[in-house]
Amino acid sequence: MPHPLLDKWQQGHGVSSKPTGYWKPGKPAPYGSLEIPMCYGEESCDYWENYYTQHNRHILLMFITWGLIAFMLLMAAFITGYRRTGNKVQRQAVKDEERSTIATAGSTYQAWSASCRRHLLSQPFMGILPSMTRLQALLVLLLVVYAILFSFIGIVYKEWVNPTTPPGRRIGFNKFVGDRTGMLALPQKWRPLKFFTDHNTSSTVFSLVTGISYQNFNLLHRWVGRWIFVFIFVHALLWSVELGFMYQPQPTRYRNTWKKHYLKWGVGAAALVTYLFLHSFSAVRKRTGYEFFRKTHEVIAVLFLGACWGHWPEMREWMIAGIVVVFLDRTVRYARVFFIHMNWTSSERGPFGLRSFEGTISRHYDTEDNTDALVLRLTNATVKYDAGQHFFLTFPTMSLFESHPFTPASARSREETGPFYEQFYIIRVCNGQTKRLAKYCKDPGVEYPMPTVCSGPYGSSNILDAGAENVQFIAGGTSVSFTLPIAMKIVAEARQDRPRIAARRVDFVWIVRRGKNVDWIREELNKLKRGAHVAGVDLHIRTFITREGCKSEKEVESIPASPAESLAGATGVDPEKEIEIQAVSAEKEVMATTSSVSTAGVEQETDWLQDHHPQVREIVKGFWEERCIRGRVQVLASGPPSMAGELRGAIAECNVPEMVKRGEERGAVGCHWDAREY
Repeated sequence: MPHPLLDKWQQGHGVSSKPTGYWKPGKPAPYGSLEIPMCYGEESCDYWENYYTQHNRHILLMFITWGLIAFMLLMAAFITGYRRTGNKVQRQAVKDEERSTIATAGSTYQAWSASCRRHLLSQPFMGILPSMTRLQALLVLLLVVYAILFSFIGIVYKEWVNPTTPPGRRIGFNKFVGDRTGMLALPQKWRPLKFFTDHNTSSTVFSLVTGISYQNFNLLHRWVGRWIFVFIFVHALLWSVELGFMYQPQPTRYRNTWKKHYLKWGVGAAALVTYLFLHSFSAVRKRTGYEFFRKTHEVIAVLFLGACWGHWPEMREWMIAGIVVVFLDRTVRYARVFFIHMNWTSSERGPFGLRSFEGTISRHYDTEDNTDALVLRLTNATVKYDAGQHFFLTFPTMSLFESHPFTPASARSREETGPFYEQFYIIRVCNGQTKRLAKYCKDPGVEYPMPTVCSGPYGSSNILDAGAENVQFIAGGTSVSFTLPIAMKIVAEARQDRPRIAARRVDFVWIVRRGKNVDWIREELNKLKRGAHVAGVDLHIRTFITREGCKSEKEVESIPASPAESLAGATGVDPEKEIEIQAVSAEKEVMATTSSVSTAGVEQETDWLQDHHPQVREIVKGFWEERCIRGRVQVLASGPPSMAGELRGAIAECNVPEMVKRGEERGAVGCHWDAREY
C-alpha cells in the first residue's frame, strides 16, 4: 500500500504541495511553512511524515513544560497564602491566650515545614554542591532530569536512506534529538523563565506571590542558563555529525552548509552563550568586576536573542517576545527612576524638576586590617521601602552609567510621618566604584556631600515570619545592614496597638573585626535598645570582635569610674544616650574577656575572640535551647558564604517535627539567608 504522502505527491504531478491529507485542521505550524519537498518513494515520505510529527511534538512538550511551571508557581502561592492566614490566626490566639482548634489550624503545616527543613536545609551529601542546600540541589537535579527526559521522550529512533549520490543517511537520533535540544536552548522556552528568575527584575513580584526568596530564584536563573549552554552544544554536535558525516556527498555538502547564513548565526549564538556561561561562576565575575559583568550580561543576552532569530527566522515570534520583555523591563525600571526623582511642584521636597537625593558619605578606615567601610546617609529620600529590601544606587558625580545594589540599614516605622524616608547604608569598599568613593572621602570620619539616584526597591517585603515569637539575627561585617532594619521594624511594631508581628524575644548577633567598627551603627543600636525597652521586647545584643583580644587590667582601669562612663567603656556606647534606657549599678564589674550590661528586657554583651570566628552552630543552638520558651522561631542571617553552611546545618538540627505535633511550636525554626555575593 503506497504511503499517503506519496499519493499526495503523485496527485500533484511532481509538484510540492501542503500535506493536507496528513495535517489535521487546526494544528499549528511550529516551524513556519508546511511545504513538503518532493518525496522519492516510501522511505522518503516516511521520513517527512516523522519530521513534521516530531516538530508538533516539540511544541506540545513546550506547552506541557509551561503548564508545569505555572502549576508550581500557583502551588507555591497557595502555600504562602495558607501560611500567612495561619500566622494571623495564631497571633490572634496568642493575644487572646487561648489554644482552640482554630488557633492550631496551621500546626500540621508547621510540622510538615519543620520536617522539610530538618532534612533539606543542610548541605548536600558527600560535599556535592557545597554552596547549596539539599532542597536547592534537589531542584537542580529535577531540572536536569526533566531536561534530559524532554530531550529523548517521543523521539523516532530510525534510520532512513537519503536518495543522493552516493546514498546518504538520515539518523533520527541526530536530527530529532538535535532539534529537541535546540528548542530547549532557544529563547522561546527558557529565556522567559530566565527573565522571571532574574533577581533584578520580576523576581520581586514572584517572591511576593510565592514567598520564595530572590536568592533561590537567582540560583534557578544561573542553572537554567548553564543548561542552555549545554543543550546548545549538544544541538551543535548532533547536527554537525549529521551534516558532516551522514549527508552525502562529502565534503561538498558540509562546505556548502557552512556558506549558509543560519549556520553562521548559530555559531555566533554559541559564542555568546559561552560568554554568559563563563560569567555564571563567581570566580570569573570577581575578576571582571560587578559592573562589567552586569552591563555586558544584559547586552550579550539581547544579542543572543538576535542571533537565535538569525539562526532560525521561522521561530522569530518567540525571539521577538523575549526581546520585547527585556526592553519593557528596562523601560519600566527607568520610568520608576524618573517618577521617584521627579518633583512635580515646588514644596518642602525641593523645586520643580528632576533632582537627586541629597546625601552625605563618610569613610571608616581600619589601618590595622587595611580595610575600608563607607557610611552613606540620604536624609531627604522620598521612596517607600520595607526592611530587608535593596536599591540600585547611582552616584552622578562619579558616573551616570553605573549602579550597584545596596541594602538600607534603616527602616521607617508606621508611627513616623512626613514626606521623607531616611536611608542609611553601610558599604564595604572593594574595587571599582566603591574604591573611587573611598578616594573621594579624603579624611576618615568626615562627612562629604554625595548626591544619589535610587532605583527600587527590589526584593521581597515578606522576609520576616510574622507568626514567629522568637527571632534571631546573625550578621557578619557590613551585612548588618540587612539584619538591623528588620530588628528595628520588630521593635517599632511592638509599640503599636495592633502589632502585625508576634516577635517578643529578639537575639541580635553581630560579628565584626574590631571594636571600633561598632561606630558604624552606634546611633542605630541605641535607638534599637531604647525602643525595645519602651515596647517591652526581650532584646539581647551580642557583638563578637574577632581580631582583638582581652582588655588588659590597665586599659580597664583607665576607664572613668562613674556609672555612665563605665557603661560607655564596657559597651562602646554614648553615655548620654545609653543612660536614658539603662539603670546601671555602680558596683557593676567589667570582665576582662567579656563586657556585659543588662537592663529590664535589654541585654548587651561583647565577646573578644582575638584571632578566630565564633561557632555559629553554638550561637543558634544556644538561643534555641535557652531563650526560646514558646512559639515559633526564625533565624535571619547574612554574611560571607562560608558562614551559610554551618548556619543552615544548625537550624536543620533545631527543627523537630515531633515537638510541633505535641504542641511545642519552638520545634519549627525558620531560616532566611540573605546572600551578599553576586
